[in-house]
Amino acid sequence: MLSTMTSFTTTLLLLLLLGTITTTTAAATTSPPTKPHSTVIPLTTSNFDTYVITDPTNNPLWLLKFYAPWCGHCTALAPTLSKAASRLSGKLAIGKIDCTVEKKLCKGRFDIKGYPTLKYYRDGEFSDYPLGRDLDSIVKFGEKMSQSAVEIVRDVEEVYERLVGGERGAVAYVVYDPVEQQQDTTKDKDASDEATKFIQSTERTRIFGQIARKYQAHGSFGLLSPSIDKASIAKILGVGETKKIPSSSGFIARIEEDVPTKFLTGDVITMDALAEFIRETNIAIMTELGGHNFRFASRRGKPLAIGVYNPDDDVKTFKFRKEMKQYAVSGQHKDEYVFGTMDGIKWEKFVSQFGITKAGLPEVFILDAPERTYWQDSSVLSVSDFIRSVKNGEIESRLQEKKPNNPLEEFSQLFISYMPWSLFALLTLFVVVFWLALPSSEPILPPVPSVREEEEEEESKKDK
Repeated sequence: MLSTMTSFTTTLLLLLLLGTITTTTAAATTSPPTKPHSTVIPLTTSNFDTYVITDPTNNPLWLLKFYAPWCGHCTALAPTLSKAASRLSGKLAIGKIDCTVEKKLCKGRFDIKGYPTLKYYRDGEFSDYPLGRDLDSIVKFGEKMSQSAVEIVRDVEEVYERLVGGERGAVAYVVYDPVEQQQDTTKDKDASDEATKFIQSTERTRIFGQIARKYQAHGSFGLLSPSIDKASIAKILGVGETKKIPSSSGFIARIEEDVPTKFLTGDVITMDALAEFIRETNIAIMTELGGHNFRFASRRGKPLAIGVYNPDDDVKTFKFRKEMKQYAVSGQHKDEYVFGTMDGIKWEKFVSQFGITKAGLPEVFILDAPERTYWQDSSVLSVSDFIRSVKNGEIESRLQEKKPNNPLEEFSQLFISYMPWSLFALLTLFVVVFWLALPSSEPILPPVPSVREEEEEEESKKDK
């Protein structure tokens, strides 16, 4: 029996090892098709560069999911990415990397710390994916990134409809250069063709076009048509009078509804100066926080001032959001924080760790995410009073408690991380336990009589 069991176990282990080697070899030797992808592509250390980096013609834009099989959120995201891959074929390719197997890729090359992590690749650079993880958001991202990074806008309505408002985002950047080539701007011309010609017309617009493509995922970019009059420019910029237009030689401006316009002016605009200007300002003065942008907002070198609201209470929420935005625009300490709002019902579990309850909404608290430090006091209702109390030390900081570890989840992570060796170890343990539980194969012998039993037997013989 033991011999049979040992033979079975050996055969099973050899089959598992052979399967692992075969799978790895197949993944390493797979060649990418020379056409746009319409399915989610499994990527490995061996084929990653071949698929992602050396195929810019057919698949110039990639969305990459770094995941672990034990991660529930990763599993839930899988069907969404499959649908997106089909809908965005030719515009956005989607790949997935199993980080329990591809450790060199995930830890060594990309330093992945959580799952799922989404990144996108274009023009030789990898960046964090900035939008939502639902199908609509991913499709909109793919559509937007496959279009020209700069749109030509001719009046106030186009600026706010196509750049600032709606689905394009709350922040937009526009460039104006009076030296732009005077070309026909009728709308029956090819829009992307026209935009390309205008962008290449001056040094300012060329730099703007290059930076716009680099930061296209984080904002909207427009070029004010050279045919636009100064009165319209003043209205777009919100400066009221034409004499308040910042520079007759041209400018680059950041525009957000109900927020003062910020300008980058000067006769000479450099790539570095414009990139820095956009990095510092490419988030709304008060942004709605969620899983897709929390990391981006919380790692900008400033603590977060988070206004938590109850979406079911329209009156209180409207008043609270208005107060938050007013402070973000003109408050005494507005430049020391990144301001955001958060749905206290949807994110109830998250905000509860900071002492915030549904009954106390709306409420503001401050969080320094990298330092795991926060300031909270439900008794201070006004936004300005709360921040003032934090600044003068009346509200003291607290350390965010770490979540207790789940032993079962930790075991699952370790087991998958060390595959296939963890499986071999488990099978070996199973075999040992099974072998110990088997009945002995030695022949059954009669019990050895005790000394007392032997004496009684001798006396019985004598009596006879």
